Amino acid sequence: MALNSKEALLKALQLSPDLDDEVISQNISTIITVAVDDETYQPSLKTVYDSVLQCHGGLVFLEPLDVLPHLLRCRREEAVDLISLISENSSPKEVLIVVQEALEQLTQLAREDEAEEEYAVRSLINIIVLSTKSLPRLTLGKRTALSEVSPLVSGVISAISSLGRDFTLDSGRSLLEEVSRMSQAFYTWIIKTGSEANAAEARTLITLLLDTTVLACASCIRASLCARAFEMHYPRLTLTSTIEPKWQEGEHAILSVLTTLRVMNLSPQDVPTMSSLIMLAHEKESYPLLKDLSSKLHSMLVTSIQMNFALDESLFLIFRCVTQDRTQSDLPPDLATSLCVVLPALASTHLDPFIRHFSLRLIALILARLPSVFQQQILITLASGAELPQMRAAAVGLLKEFVLDALQIPALSGEQNVFASPLLIRSFGPILFRTMPPDYLTRVQVADDIEKSLEPSRIAEVLSFYYVLLQRDKDNKTGIRDPDNIASVESSLLRPLRSFLEKWSNTTGMRMSYFCLMQPDRSFYS
Repeated sequence: MALNSKEALLKALQLSPDLDDEVISQNISTIITVAVDDETYQPSLKTVYDSVLQCHGGLVFLEPLDVLPHLLRCRREEAVDLISLISENSSPKEVLIVVQEALEQLTQLAREDEAEEEYAVRSLINIIVLSTKSLPRLTLGKRTALSEVSPLVSGVISAISSLGRDFTLDSGRSLLEEVSRMSQAFYTWIIKTGSEANAAEARTLITLLLDTTVLACASCIRASLCARAFEMHYPRLTLTSTIEPKWQEGEHAILSVLTTLRVMNLSPQDVPTMSSLIMLAHEKESYPLLKDLSSKLHSMLVTSIQMNFALDESLFLIFRCVTQDRTQSDLPPDLATSLCVVLPALASTHLDPFIRHFSLRLIALILARLPSVFQQQILITLASGAELPQMRAAAVGLLKEFVLDALQIPALSGEQNVFASPLLIRSFGPILFRTMPPDYLTRVQVADDIEKSLEPSRIAEVLSFYYVLLQRDKDNKTGIRDPDNIASVESSLLRPLRSFLEKWSNTTGMRMSYFCLMQPDRSFYS
């Protein structure tokens, strides 16, 4: 591309042709300062960028100390282009001065809660872009690359920490990518110019930077790990996709962090905080996940779920663990028990319907990896729990699945499956075949009492369970057909329910959908 003369630059920027170079620089600085705040101002930032780039020697008219403080707070593309141009061509020492001052100011404003969120995040990203291209251009004297990098990286860590977790979807993803890009550039510079000791210290510092950034931007990734896994494993259960429209952008952002770790010969397991969960969930390479899940990651997973933090990644890790190679040993009972304490809260109360559904599927998958004795203990807790009444109906549904499996699949020699034995009715009968609370039916006064209660859905699940068990357990392995058990269910649940429905049918004139309960059908028991 043929370069224009200085006269063409002055004409494009509407400046007098007889100005000396110093005054030209001052005027360009003024134009940039005004154009940053006024998008309609002419000449615009784009005009300045194009004119300087096309002018032979035009780069000398850009004064980093004057224009960068204004450009750093501008989010427009032409401002970023000018920042990149300056970072690649202007004095790296002058750029570093601006960067250090901007970081200190930004961190201070964020700590005092006086920084506008959009301005602060945009400034931080621009500072990182500027540093990535400019700092490695420094001529090293007695100082090492590590000594130049360390204070800047520490400043970026402080700024990110001070800004908290208020990044937008786009800004958080951009921050992840730009931090990764800067980290790779700095580490490459350090290992090329310094010692192995410098490289080791750089790995520690940069790992801390990546950790801080991932934790701060965790909510911006949204790569729909769980939704994609669910739709792949359960296509028939997927009615409406819950995959994020731009999940690939979030995936690309976090993968840039993983790439940086690999450049430093590190892995997610080398990061000692909860960000390792996030990175590990997006790691494509195979690894002994079950071993990690039951040791290093266990407490972090539980904490993540309890805090409602990085749920997509944490739930996906659990899903991948319990659906991977089934030839591996069962889940450790302590791990399964702890997960079946925290997951029911998600399945019961989380605002996102998909999270509730997925958490329930996880509980079923975890239980399936346990011996029947532990399955029994956990399901009894879920079916009778007062803290999470929403789980009672779901627990009955899970119980039905395990009972049907147990009745269909012969037990291994010497092993008794509690779900295909009289222990089933002995342990679950007193919980299932009654109302919760026992006087529930007498408390109902108006239809609204029924509509607002969770008990009708639990009763419906219990009736379904009872019917299916009678139909499938032809050999009476569970003892469900024993006269004593039939009489017990009749007196504790069916008769009170039948009386209740008769009363409501008579008083309201409604035809009840449970008419079949008015009289017992003895063919069920034959």
